[in-house]
Amino acid sequence: MSIIVGVLLACAAGLAGTLLCPSPEKRREGQHLALAGAALLGSALFAFPLSARAGETLIGPATIIDGGNLVIADRHVRLYGVSAPDLDQTCWDARERAYPCGRAAAKALTQRIGEAPVTCELPDAPSNITLTALCRVAGEDLGAWVVGQGYAMAERQDSHPYAEIAARAWGRRLGMWAGVFQDPDAWRQSHGSGLAAQLATRS
Repeated sequence: MSIIVGVLLACAAGLAGTLLCPSPEKRREGQHLALAGAALLGSALFAFPLSARAGETLIGPATIIDGGNLVIADRHVRLYGVSAPDLDQTCWDARERAYPCGRAAAKALTQRIGEAPVTCELPDAPSNITLTALCRVAGEDLGAWVVGQGYAMAERQDSHPYAEIAARAWGRRLGMWAGVFQDPDAWRQSHGSGLAAQLATRS
């Protein structure tokens, strides 16, 4: 971006020389500087396309971390709008028997994806941090899917797009809703960083 700023300054200087200098030679020099700056600006914009600044799309096989986190092309991606249990979280079923709900969510997401490529629409952000993204398989929103199957909660916010999906999963007692569980975010706060958070710290 500093290159583009420098080129713009060169264009401005050339234009000012063209308009303000009374000498014909000085005006010609200003015109040449403005034209050179415009050419460099076009090259700079070509080297830094607008689409690159607007984010990117990852497409490829996914490695599942847990019910709300995966890795694609060495990028740690968190599913948009989802609060899924960490891999080590335990829940209780309808008979009050403990079971590893975090592993159950990860297994369900793994089976849903199978060998199909995952497409994630990423925001414009540095590559060394965990990114929250809308991810799909064959056009289906994976965040909506894990919430709809009861393997994750919709994030708590007003007018959340998954709120109705989560309500239907609760009404049908699917997944974690069939028994008792602690809010995944509260579980992470009380148990420290889970596997997904540790991976994000190392990335």
